[in-house]
Amino acid sequence: MIQTRLLRPTTTRVATTIFLVLFLLESILCAQTDVTVTVSAQEQPLSVTPASVTVITREQIELSEAANIVELFREIPFVHISQNGVTGGFSTATIRGGDPNFTLVMLDGIPLNDPTNILGGSFDLSSLSLDNVERIEIVRGPLSSLYGSEAMSGVINILSRKGTADPKLNLLAEYGSFDSRRAELQTSGKTGILRFSGGASYSDLDEQVQQDSFSLGSAAFTADAQIASKGSLSLTTRYYSKEASGFPENGGGPLFSILRDPKQTDSNQVVLGINYLQNFNDWWRFKIDFDYTNHEEDASSPAVLDSIPPTSNSLPSIVSHTTFDRTRARFGNQWERKELFASVSLDIKVEDGFSDSLIAESFPSSFTLDRVTVGAGGEVGFTGKTFFLSAGLRRDDPEGFSAEWSPRFGGSYLFAKSGTRLRTTWGEGFKLPSFFALADPNVGNPLLRPEQSRGFDAGVEQQLGNLSFSLTYFHNSFHDLIDFSTEEFRLVNRSVAITQGAEFETRYARARLFSVAVHVAYLRADLQGTDEPLRDRPKWRGGIEGSWQPRTGTSLHANLLVVGNRFDFQIPVPEIQIADGYTTVNLAVSQDLSRDLKAYVRADNLFNNDFQEFVGFPNPGFSIRAGLSYSVPLH
Repeated sequence: MIQTRLLRPTTTRVATTIFLVLFLLESILCAQTDVTVTVSAQEQPLSVTPASVTVITREQIELSEAANIVELFREIPFVHISQNGVTGGFSTATIRGGDPNFTLVMLDGIPLNDPTNILGGSFDLSSLSLDNVERIEIVRGPLSSLYGSEAMSGVINILSRKGTADPKLNLLAEYGSFDSRRAELQTSGKTGILRFSGGASYSDLDEQVQQDSFSLGSAAFTADAQIASKGSLSLTTRYYSKEASGFPENGGGPLFSILRDPKQTDSNQVVLGINYLQNFNDWWRFKIDFDYTNHEEDASSPAVLDSIPPTSNSLPSIVSHTTFDRTRARFGNQWERKELFASVSLDIKVEDGFSDSLIAESFPSSFTLDRVTVGAGGEVGFTGKTFFLSAGLRRDDPEGFSAEWSPRFGGSYLFAKSGTRLRTTWGEGFKLPSFFALADPNVGNPLLRPEQSRGFDAGVEQQLGNLSFSLTYFHNSFHDLIDFSTEEFRLVNRSVAITQGAEFETRYARARLFSVAVHVAYLRADLQGTDEPLRDRPKWRGGIEGSWQPRTGTSLHANLLVVGNRFDFQIPVPEIQIADGYTTVNLAVSQDLSRDLKAYVRADNLFNNDFQEFVGFPNPGFSIRAGLSYSVPLH
């Protein structure tokens, strides 16, 4: 029987929350502008695409004064962020109830997920700063028809900034709670046929709760040039180096861990992408993409004990070194003629992974694995005066597996008189077993099959002047999920999960002066054949986000987030299986001190200093940061 501990907020907290909700609702404002999104081979206006998309613009990033991707994503509708306790703890994104490794994270279309890690290829969002980021697109639903493996429940695509004709150098310095320090540099410009943009930053954070610290250094650079009358060449590069310590996952955290030694992680990643685009005429263009990703990580994790003396349910200590390389080449043709567009593509992906571990200080464990995948796909679409239709199909031939077919269909229809838009999508996705799942000497299984997904959603949108509404129903089924078998003591395909729910959002905007958005998501997630719920899937998640610019040069941004109870399991305390729900309120204020100098303050968790995202892992609670940003024209 699962024991449930209900969240019992104090009367003061309830009153405060209600007051803030009413205040922000009364202060209703600004809607999101219609931008072009890359949710298919052909860019589409957000107002037309049938996909469920959230776009985070550069303006939203600047208003939030977020220090990193994780802080920013906590304010985004319909994406649940799981963070292992503190800033710098392993952080992943869950979309519509899918596992974190079912979300493909990309930089300018370059995949960043690492299949060598023990979590099956989940990407650690805490390693991403906001250096040189222009906007972020989050697409919910299966997208293997476009991106292949890993895009089972959604895609996060981080798009880099481009150079401008007005060259600038931006400098930032910040200091805050827990002795946090951050420095950033951003520059962009244009010279002749070349445009460029680059950024670098370093963040350092001392102990927040207990034996946890975090530092992150990163640099990013993009450039593009017109090399012929109808040709262009672009470059994307990014590097990060992260060091973090904290209590190991599933170990009960600072509150319940029996051993008090922290886990130490040191990782770095290099990303390089080159793109060539040739426009043969007004309706035909040819693209070549080449990219390379390298990820290395050293980790030292202490044993996780369930009791003293420990039983077989305990986990041994592990010291590991992993290296992963991915090289891709992609060739594509796109045609667009009046209302019709079509595309075909061919890509080749070569992946190499290596892991060397020492278990319990006595047992060596290592594996080396490489995989070549050839994929080909196509898409067609038709845009009418009041409707849009698209269909795509992709075939992937991964080495050692049968071919995978990934179809996807979508459509939207606009009732011109009322402004009501209906949209729907259907698609299938797959994920190849991670290198760890296939080759680990202890629990790996070379006979594993790819995991499969099938997703459907249908939504309605309504625009009433500055006010907009959207409501979406979704249903996903995940099959052949990889799970650990205690009988065979290895990973096997055996689980089936069904997730379904609804997403509601309303926005009001009045120019740049004032804006507010309210969002609520309901999720029902069932693991078939068992009464055990899926871990860390809140049934309810919602929030309110508002921005106000009372005068030129002054900005206020507030965010309220409510997250419901989540099922959890920690080895030392199996009897506590519910992580209580929580409410957080963040506030950011900025003021232009001159034309080139800006001061800002961001305060997190204003009214909540006592909540746990996982059982035994308390959030650091209230924190505050202040900084100065200086912009220098380069003429």
